[in-house]
Amino acid sequence: MNPYQKIGIFLISILLLNGTFVSNSESNQCPKKFKCLTTFVALGSILLARELDLSVSKNSGPKALDLITIPLNENGKIKEVKIAENVFYYQVIWKGKKILISRFDLDTSKTLRTLSQNPIQLYDEPNSSAKILMNIPENIPLDVLENTHPLTQNTGYVKVKFNEKIGWVHRTSLSDDEFDIRFYKKNLRELVRPYLFQVKEKDFNTELKIIGEGFSVFSCKVGEEECSAKYRMGESSFGMPEEAVDFDLTVSGGKQYVCEMRRVDFVGELQRVIDDSITEDELDPFINCSLSESASLEEETSEESSGENE
Repeated sequence: MNPYQKIGIFLISILLLNGTFVSNSESNQCPKKFKCLTTFVALGSILLARELDLSVSKNSGPKALDLITIPLNENGKIKEVKIAENVFYYQVIWKGKKILISRFDLDTSKTLRTLSQNPIQLYDEPNSSAKILMNIPENIPLDVLENTHPLTQNTGYVKVKFNEKIGWVHRTSLSDDEFDIRFYKKNLRELVRPYLFQVKEKDFNTELKIIGEGFSVFSCKVGEEECSAKYRMGESSFGMPEEAVDFDLTVSGGKQYVCEMRRVDFVGELQRVIDDSITEDELDPFINCSLSESASLEEETSEESSGENE
């Protein structure tokens, strides 16, 4: 990326976080002569994790669960603005300000599945007294087009499209993610118990073979060095808040690493098995590894000492 592109993204990021003034109103009302969609900033949105050297206050920008209004053009399309090569942001209204925001930071980036409630009714308006357009079978993936409440609140209605009909379904009729409903509400221990995972991570050239039952690691390597591993349950350190497992690795020389695997990383691989993309022998979920905090501090101290000696 050249310097001009970096400057462009920097300026756009300021716009995203600080907003462009539209009116004195803090309202998210749809502008006159426009049709609009209503959605919310997704919980765990990546915009909350951006680390930018900005003069504006990070607290002045959108936050998780904030209401977002998306105006549509005369063709019913969302206006997008190119901010870098193959990177486009939505132009939306937040607290009376026109801002740019990545679609991946919104609830409308989600796909949810119908649960086994019978029937799952598609309404023409977001209320239970509205006309029923049709019934939708269970375990059908549906893209979120609009929603009356943040998805994580599990209330209100969600606008979806099914068999060329667009309408509203109860939020409680839908799962919390795009994966097969046989995984719905199962905890991480239950999900992984029957499987063997052969995990590879590139940055530190880490390879783990993990038995799902008890998260037992029977093969552990970092580069060419053998390592030992202990697991501990916790919560994800990035992305959507969710269940995760951390593996504390120690190589023969004493250097320590920590590797995190989230529920979504396991479920994503199990979904690929259902979709016949891979077999159970090829389960390789994403893993995020880093030097442990103590090892990182030791390296920094060592570098500072060597610098002083020079």
